[in-house]
Amino acid sequence: MTLSIPSDYLIVTAIKDYVHCPRFVYYAGCLPAVRPRTYMMDAGAEEHERERERARRRTLRAYGLPDGERRFAQTVVSHRLRLIGLIDELVIAESGWIPVDYKLSDRPSDSFIMQVTAYALLVEETFGVSVTTGYLYLMVTRKLHPVPILPEARAEVERICDAIRCMIDAERMPPPPSARAKCRACEFRRFCNDV
Repeated sequence: MTLSIPSDYLIVTAIKDYVHCPRFVYYAGCLPAVRPRTYMMDAGAEEHERERERARRRTLRAYGLPDGERRFAQTVVSHRLRLIGLIDELVIAESGWIPVDYKLSDRPSDSFIMQVTAYALLVEETFGVSVTTGYLYLMVTRKLHPVPILPEARAEVERICDAIRCMIDAERMPPPPSARAKCRACEFRRFCNDV
């Protein structure tokens, strides 16, 4: 499913990418035509679709809920943050609204947690509700990982949105990540002459 993005809005995956490596977002924002398509991108998209089909058949017991509604590929937006996203799954229950992001991974990462937090902010603004918890569904292990939506993480999402806009407006490439192991499998490695 594609997402129509206003030109001055960021997409939520930019938050995840920025936490992983700000250069991902730099290349996407300043050199959008150069991003190579990788096997992992295609494999992830295919696995997401298969996971949505499996999720349709599951109950909400894993979330501790007796019942509720599930929406898949739900568009959410924050006009205040000028941020838009497409949530893999949105669980709506009497006890609350829960954004769920599927990841082709076996463990949560800071970047994934920040993405779920961003989705929570967008759900709140889109639907006028309060979100206290989101989930990562780790497709490799088929396990749910709860993500409390904390005040400091909310503030960090806003700070990252500002940092991304400043970086793109100035067209200033950020320094390489301190954890260079990330660079080994990066599709942008050939553009970074200093890693």
